[in-house]
Amino acid sequence: MDDQMDRALEALKVQIKKEIVDNFFADRVYLEEDTAHLQEEAQAYRREVELAARRWFAFYQALGSQEAIAGAMAVLGLKDWPFYPQFRQTSPEVREELLRNVRRHGWTARGRFRHLVFDLYTELQQTMQKLHAQYQQIQTHLKLLNEDIDKFNLNYDFGLIAAQMEAIEGRQAVIPGGLMGEEREELSTRMRFKRQKLTAEDLPPIPALPSLNEIKGKLREVADRFFRS
Repeated sequence: MDDQMDRALEALKVQIKKEIVDNFFADRVYLEEDTAHLQEEAQAYRREVELAARRWFAFYQALGSQEAIAGAMAVLGLKDWPFYPQFRQTSPEVREELLRNVRRHGWTARGRFRHLVFDLYTELQQTMQKLHAQYQQIQTHLKLLNEDIDKFNLNYDFGLIAAQMEAIEGRQAVIPGGLMGEEREELSTRMRFKRQKLTAEDLPPIPALPSLNEIKGKLREVADRFFRS
């Protein structure tokens, strides 16, 4: 009877240790996959930001002069002009192409210019709104992932696991020969999952723009002031 009990206890010890190891690797794989997913989201976001640059280029080109751009940026409350340095580096030929297929409408040249600015701004604002929502979603994902990482590191602290194993084994060493305090600390550090972060380069912030209705009057004043027949 004692042998049977000993075998049952030994089997239980093995099962408990196996469960701890299985859970550790399952949770670690989940974190690795979620981290990879976060990086994919950030990469996709950066591609969308690069595409959005062209909408800024078109808006700048439509305004036509640095003074007009400065007026529009003042209306938007933007001290830093998004992608303007890159726009300045584009060739005149590339700039001309930006507006080649843009539909113009209005009864007069002034009206067509005004509507061109309005239409391009509307497209730009909608693009920025979409990107801003995408940016916030990624930031939320990052926050939740780091919360999961903190829980993982707390649940799978090697010192705690080693103490549990030793208790199961009747204070025998978990690893043959045992581990010194420094060795345990080193192994614990290696088992920890690193918290994730996204820099401004990884996840470039973009400005949230007001709707056209909110600034239409002021933007019309800019368009009329810098209209060139």
